Amino acid sequence: MSKKKKILFIHQNFPAQYKFLADKVSKVSKFDVHSLSLNSPDTLKLFELKDKYPNVTHHKYSIYKENVKGLNRLAVEFETKMIRAEAVASKALELKEEGFEPDLIVIHPGWGEGFLLKEVWLNAKFLTYFEFFYNTKDSDVDFDLQEENRPNYDFELRTKLVARNSPFLSSLSQSDSMICPTEFQKNTAPLEFRNKINVIHDGINTEELKSKKDASVTITKRKADNTDEQLILTRKNKVITFINRNLEPYRGYHMFMRSLPEIIEKHPDAYILIIGGDGVSYGAQPEKESYKIQFYQEVKDKLPAQNNILFLGRIPYNYLLSVLDISSLHIYLTYPFVLSWSMLEAMSLECLVLGSKTEPVEEVIKDNKNGLLVDFFDHKEIARLAIDVLNNPDSYIKLRKAARKTIVDKYDLNSVCMPKQLELIERLLK
Repeated sequence: MSKKKKILFIHQNFPAQYKFLADKVSKVSKFDVHSLSLNSPDTLKLFELKDKYPNVTHHKYSIYKENVKGLNRLAVEFETKMIRAEAVASKALELKEEGFEPDLIVIHPGWGEGFLLKEVWLNAKFLTYFEFFYNTKDSDVDFDLQEENRPNYDFELRTKLVARNSPFLSSLSQSDSMICPTEFQKNTAPLEFRNKINVIHDGINTEELKSKKDASVTITKRKADNTDEQLILTRKNKVITFINRNLEPYRGYHMFMRSLPEIIEKHPDAYILIIGGDGVSYGAQPEKESYKIQFYQEVKDKLPAQNNILFLGRIPYNYLLSVLDISSLHIYLTYPFVLSWSMLEAMSLECLVLGSKTEPVEEVIKDNKNGLLVDFFDHKEIARLAIDVLNNPDSYIKLRKAARKTIVDKYDLNSVCMPKQLELIERLLK
């Protein structure tokens, strides 16, 4: 009987991107699967991991050091990653002492966790998750300078990005192979490393993400007299959806808000459901109030006093899917940056998506074939197309069907993405 191959998944917030892959690999009898994640109040506890992934042996590492005060600004982020790298290496040495030798390490390099592991496990293969490489021109950081509070694309930011990339360059060189969700993201990498990168999306579970004919959403709306009204919305209502982790320029929140006065003028009975927090995930911090408040205040006087713009905040995942399921139009805008899962999930649910003409979106959506595309900065055109969709919903049924077909054919978890991921792991272990 052949010896089981040992696979170690490393991610501070395990399972993260390995939600499906780790579970699948752990059920293959010839693999002995382990995870290593950060021991903190914000990550899953060992008992939770054991419950969710019973076939995986879970380990935790802890951080005991803090950043040195007064460090050079370009070195702070690097030092943070090295503190993390040292903590992971310490735990790895402990596991090595216990006889654990992984054949394959599957890792996300974003926090520096794997920086020193080649010196612990000399013979392990590394499969790295390649998410993004920061370029200083013709990229996300110089796409929308006005809204990013940087009228002059400054030297300080560019040098910070160069420093931020240094640990990634190490991970690129150490990797035996890499996996990346989209061609756009792969093409952000330095040319000399791209031959290592396999474009395989994490996968969309299209069997679970199917549109339900009886889908509905119950929402509490605060009325002008400060009393609450319970709304039950279905596909019979006019519903426009917009989703960001946080409502910010990187994901086009400002352009979306600027389109609303015209949309609501033509369709005052439309419900605008906005999902997301009021922090910042990407890019510059706002100068004063949150972007959510800032861009709402910008258009507030152009809106009727009574309107159906509803900020739902961050909501449970299943509730989010129900919101998408009743959507008449889902608007997804983004800088040239990592493509959001929510857009692909919306398409799997047969949403009609109006997306920005930016590379990550154009990789998936073909205009008037499986969705609609619009210039990111043209909020008037966003409004015009949205109005037409609400005026003529039946004219877009074919696009909805084609959207789901695209996801089933190219991004389905079980028939497309998972087999490719498993094949890559098998190839590395040979």
